[in-house]
This record gives sequence, structure tokens and C-alpha cells, in this order.
Amino acid sequence: MPSERVLFFPLSRKGMGSGHLRRCFDTARDMEIPASLIIDDELPDALLPGDWSGVIPDFPGSTSVLLTSDALKDNSFFDAGRTLAVFDRRQSTEADILLWAEKFTPVLLDDDGQARIFAPFVLDSIPGPRGSDANEASPSWLNLPPRGQKPNPGGLILLSFGGADPAGITAPLAQILLKTGIPASRIHLTLPPGVLPDSLPRGVNILDSSGNLKNQLKNYGMVFCSYGLTAWEAVAAGCAVITADPTDYHAFLSKAAGFPGIGRMGGRSGWQFGKNRKKLLKLLDFPESLVKSAEKLALMVELRSKGSLSSLLDSLEAPESRCLACGKVLPPVIARFPRQSYYRCPDCGITGLYRFGKVPEDEYGADYFQAEYQNQYGKSYLEDFQNIKAMGVSRLEIISRRGKKDGSLLDIGCAFGPFLEAAREAGFQPHGIDISPDAVAYVRDNLGIPAVSAAFPGDSSERMFSRKKFDIVTLWYVIEHFTDLKAVFAALNSLLEANGVLALSTPNGAGISARRSLKSFLRKSPADHYSIWTPETAVELLSRYGFKVYQIKVTGHHPERFGIFPKSRLFKSFLGLISRL
Repeated sequence: MPSERVLFFPLSRKGMGSGHLRRCFDTARDMEIPASLIIDDELPDALLPGDWSGVIPDFPGSTSVLLTSDALKDNSFFDAGRTLAVFDRRQSTEADILLWAEKFTPVLLDDDGQARIFAPFVLDSIPGPRGSDANEASPSWLNLPPRGQKPNPGGLILLSFGGADPAGITAPLAQILLKTGIPASRIHLTLPPGVLPDSLPRGVNILDSSGNLKNQLKNYGMVFCSYGLTAWEAVAAGCAVITADPTDYHAFLSKAAGFPGIGRMGGRSGWQFGKNRKKLLKLLDFPESLVKSAEKLALMVELRSKGSLSSLLDSLEAPESRCLACGKVLPPVIARFPRQSYYRCPDCGITGLYRFGKVPEDEYGADYFQAEYQNQYGKSYLEDFQNIKAMGVSRLEIISRRGKKDGSLLDIGCAFGPFLEAAREAGFQPHGIDISPDAVAYVRDNLGIPAVSAAFPGDSSERMFSRKKFDIVTLWYVIEHFTDLKAVFAALNSLLEANGVLALSTPNGAGISARRSLKSFLRKSPADHYSIWTPETAVELLSRYGFKVYQIKVTGHHPERFGIFPKSRLFKSFLGLISRL
């Protein structure tokens, strides 16, 4: 379903800096669909509403900012349509996103926490090692400044450690630089909250914190900062960068990304005599190495650019964050690709698809059975009609072995009706449903078989065909196209007579291709296949919904491809014969 709004959950607790808050605010401000920030109740002292202009110059602008507890009290807040919940919190847990996943679709941004396993969509804008792949990654989502001058370690120096400087690095690092012989006139710094100007080394320049730091970076030849947004902004602006990090984790990310750094600076005394000072002196002795590192990082940013974060979020769908078969919220994700994620439900075993790309309004229009079918199988659907009909005869023989040699039959997803024609010739009373008006018109006008164009589940069969139930219901390579299997099986139960037969086929997620490389198998899976079945999950799911499985046949190929070698031989397939209990 299309997203109707975006909620941002930035990390805004005391001691955690302001970079996450600033990025979320900037992105929300540029969104086309409505966007709001959800802020922790325990705000940093420096970020109380009256003082936010130092971090976000145009706060609040047109972007609404809500406290977490206030949002939770308002029930209407949860019923405002399909919503993306973007968590920019560095290390989120499953519990952090589970509360919101009941109503919203969680998206993680630069998050290495436990929630990364469960979140439907993950974005990485800050390059670095991750525990698992993201759906999409690009430094351009950092909203970086335009490229400035060539890096110049001998030029002006900026020290900037975020809106909070939680480790108190600014003043001690300025002292270290002065002791190396760098004049105070070359050193500029942003004043951390709670630090008095008189406590800083005499002669250093204090930058006006109300300005936009990103746009001032071009004035500096070298920037000292912690790993994060400012480091990448400085590289993009053409600055040499040296990182000094508040934690071992930041230092690890800095080194892995390729930034020259002096490691963790976690204490307030003795730094100038320790390894931090030695590392700094070594880096300053080789300015040409600093230039090469900065240019290499800047080139990487340019090569990976994909547009703005706001435009990406505007373009995403907001699928429900639950298993499409049993309803479990946030099943673990097993593979991520651009605009789609696959999960495997631990409760029912199904592999399901979260689809974030926009779904075309005419996805199953005339081209679906003509140009697209021909592109995949080498001929149009109507040219392949007799081959598909022959497979229908074989399927009807299997159904007949269950004692169903005639009677009423409903084929859901009937397309142009090859199976319906085979069923009529075998003595059944066939009826068809398909979402394509062109296909249904062909079935009615050319084959003379009752058929309606409708989505399933939808209108009652009595309204469509003047009958409530059928002896046989079939779905040939259709079940994988539904986004809500619970609703589908409830409708199938209501359609079948007692002891009626349900027969279906679907690609087999336990075939050779999937066993050889699951990730490759999923990458090549069609974008409109929302569930991937195996014989085992078929038995489990169908039993849940009141059916008894009598036969599963692994065919070894897609029957609709009979006599044709497709361009991509993805699947083995299985055909199931099921009876309503």
C-alpha cells in the first residue's frame, strides 16, 4: 500500500549528540508526503525546545515534533493511514520497533542493533561494516555539501564533535594541537553545550553554532570530528579529515571506513602523553597521506550517489509488518534487495515478501499476458494456449482420482481460459475469475464460459455466478500473488462444498535453485510473488485453515513452460491436491 506519511524516530537522548536529530529534521522538511519527528521524552538539556535553534536553525518550521508519550496517548495517531516509521537511533532492539510495527512499517537508518534482523527495510547512508546487508545504501542520503577545494592539511582547522560532544573531546584536543606547534589562529571549533569559552585555549576561534556547519566546511583545509555525519560531510566538501572518537565502536567504524584516526579519546587527562598524541603526530607528519585518504573517500561517495533520502522515502510503499499467512509481527528477514525484503516466518514456515517498490496500477493488464509473457517464455499466452490446455488435462486426471469426475468448478486466475476449456471438455461445469478484463472478455466471448473480472477475495460467488459453492476450486500459479493468505483461505473455505477439492500449483522454494543459492533464488523471484512455498509449508498452512492434503506432486518444471526453455529456470514446482475437511 502507498505510504501516506513518514514518522522519524531520531536518537535524541542526553549524551548522544544531535546528528541523528538534525538529519531526521532535514529529511522530514524535504518530504512531499506528511512527516513528523517523534522525540524521546528525556530530552538533552541543550535540545529543550527553546534552545533547538542552535542545532536546527529553522526549528520548528513546518515539521511537527511530538513527544513519545504524547503520541502514545492519542489513539487517532495510530489510525492515520499507512505509515513508514524511520528509526535513526544507531542501535535499535526488536522491542524498540515492535510497539510501532503493529500499525506502522519500520525502516532502519544506519542501525546495527538487534532490530536489523527484524526490520522490513534497512537503509545505510553512512558507509561501514554491518552485521547484514541493507536493502539500499548510499552516502548521498547524508545530504552532503557540494565538492569544495582540494584537501589542505596546512589550512584552517575545524574541531567539531556534534551538538553535544558527549566525551568532552573538543578542549583537550585543541590543547594537543597547540602543543604540536599549530598556532591558535588556525584552530576553529564549535562550542559544545555546557562548555564555557573561558575554559578553552586562548586564541582559538569559536564558531557561531547557529549557522549551518555543513555549508561552512568548504572554508577549512582539515576537520577533526568523530565518525559519523560530519566526517562524511567534511570529505564531500573537500577537507582532509582526522577522526577522534568517543567510543571503541566509533573508532572501529572509522578505521573500517578508511578514515585516518587517532582512536578513542575517552578520558579527560593525560591524552597528550598517550597513544592518541603519538597517532596524531604521525598523521600530521604525512600530510600527503591525509590528502590521498580524503580524495579516495570523496570519490567513493560520488560513485555511490543515488539521490536524496527524502525522495527515496517518498517513493516507498508501506507493506504490513507481519507474516502474510499467519499474521506474526516482524518475522526475521532472510534476504534484502532494493525495494524488497524476504522473511521466513518461524511460526508457519512460509517465506514471504515485503514489497516496497510502487505497484503499477495495471500490473495485470493486457501486457501481462502478451508482451511480458512472450518476453519470459518466448511466445504469447494465446500462442501457448494449447500447451497450457494439455497441462490442464493432466491436472484434471489427478483431480478425477479423488472421485471428482464432474461437477461445478471455479478456476481463480483463469487468464484466457485454457484450463476452463479442458474442464468443460472433460464434463465439468467451469467458471472463471481473473483480475484482467481482457482475459475475462476472451473467456466469455470466445470460449463461451462464465467468467468475471474481479479481485479475489472480493464479491461473493453468489453475486458473480448465482451460486454459493463449488465442488472444485483451482488456482494454477496464482496463490503466490496474494498479499493476505489468511483472507484467501477464509474465502476458499466458504467457496468449497463439504469434501470439495482445492487444487493449486506454485513455484517450489525447496527446489535445486533455492538449495544451491537461496539469495540468488530470491533475487530472481518475480516482484509480484509474495509467498514462496515448499511441500512442508503447504501441509502446515493448509492444515491450519481446515484442509487435508491428499497429494503433493513435484513436477520438476513450471507446467506453463511446457515445451519451452525459459530464460531463467528458477523453479521446480509442485501441484497440490487438497480437500476441505
